[in-house]
Amino acid sequence: PPPMSSALLMQNNIPPSLITGVIITHCHADHDAGTFQKILQEGRITLMTTQTIHDSFLRKYAALSGLDPQLLAKSFHFRPVKIGENIKMRGGIFRFFYSLHAIPCVGFEV
Repeated sequence: PPPMSSALLMQNNIPPSLITGVIITHCHADHDAGTFQKILQEGRITLMTTQTIHDSFLRKYAALSGLDPQLLAKSFHFRPVKIGENIKMRGGIFRFFYSLHAIPCVGFEV
């Protein structure tokens, strides 16, 4: 999610705590900064993405925040996804695929 997603939810009378998991498609700030803010503000969430994008997320936000990458990794539950495999989540079946972008990126179908 983009930055300030929790504030936008609250403005619409939606408690941000209802969001317990996030899919990160790639590590551009307009797609992942809200996830980092949520982790800092609310604590442990489930982060779903590929190992490559997970590792990029950790490197990026450890460097930006000065937090130790291992400490940051303990602040969320990583649920790895594999390209082409069906994953059952919240009553739906998700299938992830690579998407064309300048950096590692995934898309998904439900």
